[in-house]
Amino acid sequence: MLALPLLATSVAGSAWAASPKPATPNPQPPAAPACTSSDPTTVWTDSTKSTAALCGSQGTGGVASYLGIPYVANQPVPPNRWMPSAPANWPPAPAMQAVNVQNQCIQKLPAWNNQPPATGEDCLYLNVWAPAASLNNPAAKLPVMVFIHGGAFVLGSGGSPIYNGSALAQNGVIVVTLNYRLGALGFMAAQVPATSQKNAPTVDINGNFGLDDQRNALRWVQANIARFGGDPTQVTLFGESAGAMSTGLHLFASPASAPLFQAAIMESNPIGSLYRPLADTQRQGTNFIHWLCTKTLHLLSCPGNMEWLQSLSSETIQKAQADFLNLGINNGGGPAPAGGALADSLPWAPTIDGSDVIAQPIAGFAANMPQKPFMFGVNANEGAIFAAMIAAGIPGPYLPAEYNKILAKAIPDTTARAKIADYPKDSKQKPYVAPAANPPTYYGLDKVTNGTAQTTNLLIDDFAFHCANLWTAGQAYNQIANVKGSAAIYGYLFGQQPIYDLYKSASGEPVPACAPSNGNVCHANELPYVFSTLGLLVTTPPQADVTLAGTMTSTWASFAKNPAAPAGLTAYTTSGVLNVFDSRASATTMPISDMDKASHCSALWNKLGVYPAAAQTTASSKP
Repeated sequence: MLALPLLATSVAGSAWAASPKPATPNPQPPAAPACTSSDPTTVWTDSTKSTAALCGSQGTGGVASYLGIPYVANQPVPPNRWMPSAPANWPPAPAMQAVNVQNQCIQKLPAWNNQPPATGEDCLYLNVWAPAASLNNPAAKLPVMVFIHGGAFVLGSGGSPIYNGSALAQNGVIVVTLNYRLGALGFMAAQVPATSQKNAPTVDINGNFGLDDQRNALRWVQANIARFGGDPTQVTLFGESAGAMSTGLHLFASPASAPLFQAAIMESNPIGSLYRPLADTQRQGTNFIHWLCTKTLHLLSCPGNMEWLQSLSSETIQKAQADFLNLGINNGGGPAPAGGALADSLPWAPTIDGSDVIAQPIAGFAANMPQKPFMFGVNANEGAIFAAMIAAGIPGPYLPAEYNKILAKAIPDTTARAKIADYPKDSKQKPYVAPAANPPTYYGLDKVTNGTAQTTNLLIDDFAFHCANLWTAGQAYNQIANVKGSAAIYGYLFGQQPIYDLYKSASGEPVPACAPSNGNVCHANELPYVFSTLGLLVTTPPQADVTLAGTMTSTWASFAKNPAAPAGLTAYTTSGVLNVFDSRASATTMPISDMDKASHCSALWNKLGVYPAAAQTTASSKP
């Protein structure tokens, strides 16, 4: 294929200045420097600095990709560890070879990741896919889709092949994926008083660094996406799991994020989980620093100051994080099964600090947050993998007594728990009471009995995902109606029967809960359909799945193009319908009342008061 010159012009003295206004094409740009990659490449040059270039790859389908672009001025390596990031100062010079993904952020890889990429604190990079015809054409004004990956805030990378944006870009949008700081490095907050030691200042770490990173990636998009043909005034933020949680925070409760995007998509957001107030997060961070010193490094005297924290290796921090949490697989587990258990299931997560995050997103739009169109959706069996994780993390059989401990953390209110245990009153079948006798079938990451795990699955499905998302959508819908707003809401259910196991181990051993033979439509199963990357998981996907993937990819792009009235989607109302993505379904929509009834939303969960209580959490209150 021919190499395509990608030409940029000057805005405020720099082609990459931090201005959201598109640049004006220069009629006589300088010659572009050669790219060193052997791949067919596109070249980005700056009219003010002929030595500056961005070299990407020309792929199939008329899409160019630019991988591993740094979006911050200084990577968060010491002495910038636990410091806010700042937007990058572009253009790159000399020529940047943007043809390979870069480090993913520090993390402990799960057993099923059989192609672990390089990790490091030098990790704040993003990736761009754009139709080649739009390059260096600000007048193209293509919609932009910025994706935030999931992984319980401790895992994942925007450079994962499953998030390849080519198929979406072929639908006439620009796609951006990004990395952000994870775990303690991304979300620890701590306050440690100054000691009597010389040069030992107070440790005052604010947390929410991962959210700040995401916001700076959005700022990079505002400043630079026009050079790829993107429209900085038409940005859709979307994410899955922890990425959906992040998206929800930016959408509903983060004032600084409001000007940086115009619409949002939340895939499988466990929005029934609560975020901790700052005081609780600081308490955990302070305990973690003490653990680092006394348990990981076995020191008798701990400096406990920033200079000491900056001197530690990332491996030491990662080991301390794993030992300190000791919560089973995934270095901290997946999304919380329910509200009060968030501190256990998502120990490193965003915090409500009163400025960066001002409210619980389950309440819908916080005061003074602009009401934007959004799409939300859930998979049919969200809880299956998390029930499996919980069961696998408990020594011995997963019995009702262990389930009851989890339920008590999830719902601390004893009156509410009593109502759950007695629901429904007129039936001996209590869906949220673990059976005393477990059937001999297996469920989980190992051979664990099915009954208690299945009850856990239902609890997570209904409380944290299905009913909580319907509740939040209802709150937002009423807020929009109260101000006579016009922002549209769309909901969906993904029910496609599985043809792969996203969670199988490196040796190919499946997770029984999510094996295709079990039939559970697990958390994250929709992702290869959204990105049309089924071929990475199945050599020859069935035609029905290929067709559904094409439909979902084009539907997501359609939402980005016109969030007010996207083709292929029916808008949400509190008494309306959800869109259905399932090739076996007889209709493309289903009544919301069907999910409400199946998950006992109106009959139980909405009556307990746990959702309204969640909305009241502030930076200083207890969730």
